[in-house]
Amino acid sequence: MIVQNHIVSLERLVNTLAPLSKTMDRLPEQTLHKPLLRAQRTAMMPWEKSFEIDATLDKAAEVFSVKGYEATSVADLVKAMGVNRGSLYATFGNKHDLFKSVLTRFVEERQAQTLAQLEAKPDPIDAILSLFDTVVHQSVTEREQKGNLIIHAALEFPNHNEDIQAVVDRALSALEDFFLRVIEKGKKAQIIDVSIDAGSAAKSLVALTVGYRVLARGAFDNDALRLVKDSSLRIIGA
Repeated sequence: MIVQNHIVSLERLVNTLAPLSKTMDRLPEQTLHKPLLRAQRTAMMPWEKSFEIDATLDKAAEVFSVKGYEATSVADLVKAMGVNRGSLYATFGNKHDLFKSVLTRFVEERQAQTLAQLEAKPDPIDAILSLFDTVVHQSVTEREQKGNLIIHAALEFPNHNEDIQAVVDRALSALEDFFLRVIEKGKKAQIIDVSIDAGSAAKSLVALTVGYRVLARGAFDNDALRLVKDSSLRIIGA
């Protein structure tokens, strides 16, 4: 009896829908798909990635380099990067995630390339002095001052999460390792005082480099900066 009742109900439903089915058959195909296409376009538009990732990261780096992490707002990033908030979050995550991407890219590409070029110099002392010259050149000629990424991150170190702190540590460690290798190379060639403790000297040069970059942003003029650079020679006994 129950089964028969269901069959009757189904027959009535079919009879009710039949006229509607005929009406749908007479509608143009584009009319049927228009709501669906509109919904698809609406769903896709906020997340379209019609921009070049590296170029966009460069623009974000400019903002972070000038203002630091804490003072940079999402509105600042959206304006500088030329993307909407939806695209920013969908592609890079939140502000913290974006900053980590920018910082990691700087360490793995820009810093690594610069240190490799300097280390390739045959004269170890020239390699060290050239690094300080590079800092001054970047601070004076680069509008975005991307080298300040690490400085800002280091100054804000206690406020950052462990993952950002790890990137900063990696950057400073890479700089220290560069100085260590160059000093050892100089000691071996007897260009640098062989009695110098290479490890301690490398750490001192890292501290001097960080301070030098801060001062090169405008606090010291070129003559004062030259005196600071010359102090690096005293650290290595040259």
